[in-house]
Amino acid sequence: MHTHTWIAGTDTELDLLFENLRQTQYNDRTHKLWRNYSNAAFKDCSALSITFVNDQPFFCSSILKRDCWPNNAYRILNRLWKPATRATSIKRLSPGLGSMLHSQLGWLQSNTNFELAFVSRETDHWQPFFLDNFSRYFNLDFKMDSYKYLTCNNEKDSSCWQKIIYYGNDSLLTSWKRYE
Repeated sequence: MHTHTWIAGTDTELDLLFENLRQTQYNDRTHKLWRNYSNAAFKDCSALSITFVNDQPFFCSSILKRDCWPNNAYRILNRLWKPATRATSIKRLSPGLGSMLHSQLGWLQSNTNFELAFVSRETDHWQPFFLDNFSRYFNLDFKMDSYKYLTCNNEKDSSCWQKIIYYGNDSLLTSWKRYE
């Protein structure tokens, strides 16, 4: 198992593979979040990632930076999807996800002035499961709080307010639009 994280346009082979996998995911209209995988959803990403298991793509995602977040804050596991067969229920997160987390955090440390990395979801009650799995299986100590944070530029869109888990300088959270 290994993960590649790179800047789009710097690796033709990985760019083409990611684009083909993204297009397949976008074209799957049976997936409730298919719109999240449009070409436009990835055009401003800082980096792309693919985790391979037995040399086959297992997870895909990106790293994103937006103006509505604090300086040096990045969303990791952005638009995460699994091009391989999906499990219907899980009791623990896949080691492949741990590989992607470590790769994306390593990329941020080597290529940016990152101070805070976060994962967000629109739904509630997911944070404790992820925190436990990140710590227990991936040796990464993320944290959470009770706020919903502005994750996209439209403050009037309820889907733009999401719960997060975060890693790094939590003092940046005080400068981020949020509500309880």
